[in-house]
Amino acid sequence: MNNISVYQSAFNKHLNLYIQSLNNRKPKELYEPIQYILQSDAKQIRPVLCLLATHLYQKNYKPSLNAALSIELFHTFSLIHDDILDNSPLRRGKKTIHTKWNVNRAILSGDVLLVEAFQLLSKYPSNVSHSLLKVFSKASVEICEGQQEDMNFENLNSVPSAQYIEMIRKKTAVLIGTSLQMGAIVANVNSSEQKKLYKIGENIGIAFQIMDDYLDTFGDTKTFGKKIGNDILTNKKTFLLTKSIELANKKQLSQIKKILQMPANTEKIEAMKNIFKELHIDELTLNTVKNIHQKNLKQIKSLKVTNNTAINILLQLSESLINRKK
Repeated sequence: MNNISVYQSAFNKHLNLYIQSLNNRKPKELYEPIQYILQSDAKQIRPVLCLLATHLYQKNYKPSLNAALSIELFHTFSLIHDDILDNSPLRRGKKTIHTKWNVNRAILSGDVLLVEAFQLLSKYPSNVSHSLLKVFSKASVEICEGQQEDMNFENLNSVPSAQYIEMIRKKTAVLIGTSLQMGAIVANVNSSEQKKLYKIGENIGIAFQIMDDYLDTFGDTKTFGKKIGNDILTNKKTFLLTKSIELANKKQLSQIKKILQMPANTEKIEAMKNIFKELHIDELTLNTVKNIHQKNLKQIKSLKVTNNTAINILLQLSESLINRKK
């Protein structure tokens, strides 16, 4: 095994069995939207990391399939609710549930996914289940906190970059760290090693989001797959904007404030990009991601694993998630 495709294949088989199990469940109005969103084109990075973490320490990674499915169900639940909060019409190239059906059905379908995510973890032996539920519950609360903090930022004129990083840690990175930790728990790994894995996942998540901020402004539309400059058009608090406000002199700060008040058009994008370049924010952002990644590589190499092939896959996966163009 020299890539993640084996984990993806095993997980997809397990996921499809779950989707099929919903066919005869009633009322169909509740489960139909769940099948719909779970069949969309998802990256499934989190469940793959869970399986990979187990495989770092034992030959058989399949005992983690229910934990991986739990993570994917929870992640999907959070996306359904995020789409409602953001009033997003599309998700993974398809209509969002609240757009295709209605908000009430979307809320209920998301609620079921959340409950089933926890039920899956209760199927493990009591000692394993207890540990899984403990870390999973903690992550669930932090993710909700991160989402609320992100919403709070919309009403603030400026946000310290450290506060922004703490928000993305909760909203994005916590579940990635928890995915690795849960895989380790299933493999009966000691708490010290679990904490290392959690931190590795957290760092991957933070670097991933900062890179996402960078690509939204300096990426290539063809490879990024999204419209460049959307964060600027919506005045979204990003790593780039928070750092710019911190580093700008009085004149530059005045310019930033004027740009934020400009109508959403290409001129606004170009004006903000020019400020970013003037402050070398593009270089600073890439260096920040690189520094996080370099620290993470040391952490990964310090793990006391028994499967060298799996550790190489983790190294490659970490590299690909951060040094990406889309």
